[in-house]
Amino acid sequence: MSHQEQQEQEIEALEAIYSEEEIHVACRDYPDIELSIELKSNQYDDPTDDDFDVSLGIEFPEKYPDEIPKITLSGIEDAFTEERIAESIQKLQSVAEENLGMVMVFAIVSALQDEIGELVEVKKKAKEEIKEIEKEKKEAESRKKFEGTVVTPESFRAWKEKFDAERKAEIDLAEKERLANLAGRLTGRQLFLRDATLNLSDVTLIGAQDEVEIDESLFDNEELEGLDMDSDEDDE
Repeated sequence: MSHQEQQEQEIEALEAIYSEEEIHVACRDYPDIELSIELKSNQYDDPTDDDFDVSLGIEFPEKYPDEIPKITLSGIEDAFTEERIAESIQKLQSVAEENLGMVMVFAIVSALQDEIGELVEVKKKAKEEIKEIEKEKKEAESRKKFEGTVVTPESFRAWKEKFDAERKAEIDLAEKERLANLAGRLTGRQLFLRDATLNLSDVTLIGAQDEVEIDESLFDNEELEGLDMDSDEDDE
């Protein structure tokens, strides 16, 4: 069987295995036959944030299957690094070499399905590493809050000068407030010494007692009878 016949028969077999949504033959003209097969990381109905689709590209050389096809992977550039994608392609090429001389697209697809499982784990691990990095970053920030600033002789000297200046300002303010309070609340002795006219206050009051006259009309006679009113003559 010629290379062309083998390639055309394999295309027919692949179209029978995969649905129209999964396989797409870009070119059927020998010797430039090209096709792609779409695979999903999640075969279940419930999607997740880690799902991704990958497109397997196959280009048959003229002497395929006696020569391995050109293999490409696309659709996963945003999910994985170029190095990781190249590693996956290398694995698929190794499978192709193992099947050299036989039609091998189905074997390559099966190997890719296994590789997708590994890629899922790679993506999951990368996600966990990101979470761990974020966790360590938060813990480092928390430790930094408790550790505070490292004290050096220069920083301590600057802090001491600032502390002394603030302390002196507080003491001066407190002293001013104390003096202001004392000025507003002088003791009797301070008032006496401050106003010399108070020295004569008691004498003035004593002298004023002799000049006080009582108006008896302001009181009832009965109230006056109970009082012992001494006349000036008795006093003499």
